[in-house]
Amino acid sequence: MAELFQSGMCAPHLLNRRQAMQIGVGLFGLSLPEFLKAAATSGKPDVSCIFIFLAGGASHFETFDPKPDAPSEIRGPWKPTSTSVPGTFICEKLPLLARRMDKVALIRSWQGKSGSHSTGSQHVASGFYPVGKQYFPNFGCLVSSLYGSRVPGVPPHLGLPVAARYTDPPGYLGTAYSAFDLKGDPQKPEMELGGLNLSRVRFEDRLSMLSQLENLSRLQTVKNAQLESVDKFTEEAIAMLTSGAMQKAVNLEEESIQTRERYGDNIYGRRVLLARRLIEAGARFVTINQAVQGGLFGNAKTNGTWDNHGWLFDSMMSFASRPAGMPGNKRWHSYSGPGNVPQLDMSLSALLDDLEERGLLDTTLVVAMGEFGRTPKVNATAGRDHYPNAGSVLMAGGPVQRGTVIGATDRKGSLPSTRPCRPEDIAASIYHAMGIDAHQTYFPRLPRPTPIASGRIIEGLF
Repeated sequence: MAELFQSGMCAPHLLNRRQAMQIGVGLFGLSLPEFLKAAATSGKPDVSCIFIFLAGGASHFETFDPKPDAPSEIRGPWKPTSTSVPGTFICEKLPLLARRMDKVALIRSWQGKSGSHSTGSQHVASGFYPVGKQYFPNFGCLVSSLYGSRVPGVPPHLGLPVAARYTDPPGYLGTAYSAFDLKGDPQKPEMELGGLNLSRVRFEDRLSMLSQLENLSRLQTVKNAQLESVDKFTEEAIAMLTSGAMQKAVNLEEESIQTRERYGDNIYGRRVLLARRLIEAGARFVTINQAVQGGLFGNAKTNGTWDNHGWLFDSMMSFASRPAGMPGNKRWHSYSGPGNVPQLDMSLSALLDDLEERGLLDTTLVVAMGEFGRTPKVNATAGRDHYPNAGSVLMAGGPVQRGTVIGATDRKGSLPSTRPCRPEDIAASIYHAMGIDAHQTYFPRLPRPTPIASGRIIEGLF
């Protein structure tokens, strides 16, 4: 936080870029007194997080843990490539990220527990293995409940387009602490607040804004047992609609064409670019459900998947044309843009560069992971199946040690050979990076003090 004089004024030369942007001098509608009030609030973390959830389960072999010495049915057709960290190799299909490995930490000994999309996703997104219905909230919802908004008019936690597929993000906290989901194409976003859908948060004129405010009365008819959520939605929605912060943050046209193209000028690249703008505007936590829609799962309502049980090596690069040898009875949905691997390579590389250039990388944690890895052996349809026993996690920014590789899997990529890290450990480490003591911070609203994470901080990560 910025240093405050006894008079309550802030030393201007001590403002970082995020703080200066949040003052806004009219750009975001946040006044200096409001900023000083926020800056003076003690105990709130100064590190934000962009959590890139690779929905469906990305293959560790085809991303960050290639196995060139394994048998052909395990290593696959793609080769490793050298990176900016001597002795560290990743998949050759990630050339942009290879040049930026000195900015990140790779955890290669990640190990989950469930091969189910729903159970695995809930475990990863909350740090708690669910027994039946998800009880504990996802990271962003918990941070939101503990600390609230950093900036008036900017929700503390946003989901793009949802805050982790297959999960119930707020868990026991209830809808009052749901993520604010920005659905659809970020060029034409829709903001969803619980039972109310605010169409187009980017307003063209005062009449449109008044119409939106009138629609807030609909919140009173939302069937929700928690009256708290109605009051909270109303308060936050009015702040969002009137402050000007969100209208500006979602306006991607303020970015140059060159910047948009670096991220990938499509719905998937725009989500990552929007996440950076939301963090810059003052959001605490942004969860991106990042997977390209096309191929066998082209009509999925969850906006794509990394779940490549078949024809993985075609699908991960492009959905433009039907893979050779695919049976005619299988539907194929074409998409002309890049597939998951090149899209991740572009958007994550651009995000790391952007955050660093804007002075935000030191105060923004970036996490990229799925709910599990993929099976070591390539199956009969040239795909890999669900595999919770091994996977990779990329982390960067905040206090993360750059250019680090933590742990390893065995020669076949089937099990951690050193330093296994569980979802509970990832949770404890995320909270630590955000300035939260996971073992001394307790879940709100529970009668018995329960620490927000049971894992350990990953040694060597910070």
